[in-house]
Amino acid sequence: MAEMMAFGEPEFFSTSQIRDYCGNARKVLRPMHHELMVSAEELAAALKYVKSADPKLFGADSRVRAALVARHMRHAADALLVAQTSMVKTYLSFRKHYVVELDAAGHKDKGRPFDFNA
Repeated sequence: MAEMMAFGEPEFFSTSQIRDYCGNARKVLRPMHHELMVSAEELAAALKYVKSADPKLFGADSRVRAALVARHMRHAADALLVAQTSMVKTYLSFRKHYVVELDAAGHKDKGRPFDFNA
């Protein structure tokens, strides 16, 4: 990924700003997850063919070590999947816990007003 990606400005003064921030974060993380999963498979495949340290094992040790190393990259990809899911859950949780109450209370802020219709 040559270009720098960002989630956007973390300004949370309206429903749409929260939705957009969470959506942008999810869009940035999604391709990274897939890239790490594919890269983990490629890494495991490449390391399987490294010459075995013990020829009596017929390369079994190389395959096991390759799997152990690639597992860390898969774990990183899984963490990105959790982050994507958490971004969706953040917005849905906000809608569940705040929208009705703040709208009914006529939320007033001394600074910038919170706008649920934006």
